[in-house]
Amino acid sequence: MSSSGIDKILILYDGNGRNQTIEQMIVNGLKHPHSIQVAKLSKENSKIIKAGDYGLLIINSNLLNPYSIDVVKFATNHPTATIIYIAEETSMQNEAEIKAKNELLELGVTFLMKPLTKSGFLVALNAADMAHIRLCTLKKKIDEEKIITRSKLILMEVLCMTEEQAHKYIERESMNNGVTRLETAYEILKTYDY
Repeated sequence: MSSSGIDKILILYDGNGRNQTIEQMIVNGLKHPHSIQVAKLSKENSKIIKAGDYGLLIINSNLLNPYSIDVVKFATNHPTATIIYIAEETSMQNEAEIKAKNELLELGVTFLMKPLTKSGFLVALNAADMAHIRLCTLKKKIDEEKIITRSKLILMEVLCMTEEQAHKYIERESMNNGVTRLETAYEILKTYDY
């Protein structure tokens, strides 16, 4: 997880083969260091999603691939990853394809269809990068607030403070010591061995 942009990318492709053009567009499109892992889209490779802390998942597949929707559903559990689905060219006349596309969109996936234009892909890539930065920043703030809240609860439990008193204590200690509320919260956790 990086608040400076996507640093790890996972590309899953179906039986039609690996698309090195997409990999090259990623290399040229992202302006910061990143790594790309490529694997075949299969039930067995869903463990790669579970194991990796990736910022972007790209699925390059036919819309009717039996694993693609399941993989996307599984991947949406990752707190800061964005997902781009690149579908093989189709006229979207098949009801099953329309249903699959709508399901992907409902899951918050960026949907692209081949043939890809370089500019269209780069717009999606940069949007995913910016979304990743916002998600990481938000997750970091939430994690910090959890620690601060936990330290308030400790003050309330151990020193019998009210929530307002605990809040003011953390604010005052932070100001007096010239540190952030988070640093004060960590000190409280250390002091009371939590």
